[in-house]
Amino acid sequence: MSSTARGIDIESLTTRLTGDIDLQGLLALADVEPGYRQIRIEMDIRASNATDAELDDLLQFAQAHSPVCNTVCRPVPVVVERTKR
Repeated sequence: MSSTARGIDIESLTTRLTGDIDLQGLLALADVEPGYRQIRIEMDIRASNATDAELDDLLQFAQAHSPVCNTVCRPVPVVVERTKR
């Protein structure tokens, strides 16, 4: 359930994404996959009325119900088409 339903008043939320990528694949300089090997999401959640355990639980809930995380964390078919005029 959401932070509001849990009675957690979020004062601030900052997200930082970092990742590991071999640019040789992106630039076609080597025969390696051009995608990220790992993506890390660091979330700084500030709430004066919640314990660390409550914030950890909220973060696990958010991860399980996030459409963005769900799309990135599982294989999703991608269709690339050239439009014709």
